[in-house]
Amino acid sequence: MYRARLQAIFDSLKFDKPFQVVLPDGQAATHGRAPFAFTVRIKTNRALRDIIMKSSLGFGEAYSNGEVDVEGDMLALSLLSYELQSGPMRGTFLQRALYALGFAARKNTVTRAKKNIAAHYDLANSFYELWLDTEMQYTCAYFYKPTDTLEAAQRQKMELVCRKLRLKPGEFVVEAGCGWGGLALHMARNYGVRVKSFNISQEQIAFARDKAARLGIGTDRVEYVLDDYRNIPNYVTSCDKFASICMLEHVGRESYAAFHRLVSKVLRKPGLAMLQFISRTNPSPISNPWLEKYVFPGYYNPSLGEIVTPIEKEHHQLHLVDVENMRYHYALTLTHWLDRLERNAERVRAEWGEKVLRTFRLYLSGGLADFSSGAGTLVYQMLLSHGFDNAAPLTRHHFYAAAPGELRPVSAPTLEPA
Repeated sequence: MYRARLQAIFDSLKFDKPFQVVLPDGQAATHGRAPFAFTVRIKTNRALRDIIMKSSLGFGEAYSNGEVDVEGDMLALSLLSYELQSGPMRGTFLQRALYALGFAARKNTVTRAKKNIAAHYDLANSFYELWLDTEMQYTCAYFYKPTDTLEAAQRQKMELVCRKLRLKPGEFVVEAGCGWGGLALHMARNYGVRVKSFNISQEQIAFARDKAARLGIGTDRVEYVLDDYRNIPNYVTSCDKFASICMLEHVGRESYAAFHRLVSKVLRKPGLAMLQFISRTNPSPISNPWLEKYVFPGYYNPSLGEIVTPIEKEHHQLHLVDVENMRYHYALTLTHWLDRLERNAERVRAEWGEKVLRTFRLYLSGGLADFSSGAGTLVYQMLLSHGFDNAAPLTRHHFYAAAPGELRPVSAPTLEPA
């Protein structure tokens, strides 16, 4: 029965790669002819039932637990999942089940936020060192050309943030969510600014403080504070610039207005604020249930409108200066991360277990498929000004002109089409 239902769906697909799904009884449903780009082997009846009842949540759980194996091109499988959800499975029982079982975005209270962040970012610094760049940047890089190394692209991202903020020696920068501390160090070392960075991940803060000490950078230049971003006003009365790189995903959809009020409270006029965040084309209270449960608990990717609308509704004089869509840059970033994870698969398996390896493989390959296919997930860099500044540059040339970091493209940045 299941094979016939799957075969009917597969026969209707226009997917350009052949594949097969082997059921627990050994029967197979196929699309196209061998050689197959990938084979999905569902090894237990429980896994089959969970996939049917819970769709992507059930598949993710079964794959992470080893009850489903994937042989061949994992990226192609992830691309297929997006086609199924927008094609023959859209509106069917399987698709409705996904949303019925999906997790509505949950409020990130201070207590819950600590638990959510610890669940992912405190796994182990040594784990992330295996597949991130040498500066431990866990956010979208910026590529002048697709052949850039990950290290170069991440330095280019940090430089782009600094240039958009128009940092000047002696300025004071507040950073909400600092990861492993790389951007704050880059700002201080290359632009002569003073930075106070906030984070609630104990592992990341410990790593950042240790690295700053090894580089001889004292707390008078860069200070890492183990505290929630909501408490920034307890430490800072005013700053010249404000940066938050991919922390908004952990703020929660009910808190964007409060976040903007915080920025306007501590940011001097005419100061600048840089917000980089993963976004989606349409607002929805439902998150990816597997990703929310097992990878990023409490996350929510806001639409651009959900971020901008609170600024428009409240009169705190934050003005939108610039917005850049970096979607394909993230696809390139994820390509590097996934490749490095796979090259270190045996070590990950030995030190953290098969389940961690499978979970991160599925998460990274799914993200790569999402950002490559234009399935609706984006990355924005959004520049805000507190008040107006008639002395600001009239063009964007300063984004790419030579600056203290001495990183700039040989010619105008170009990207291959997605």
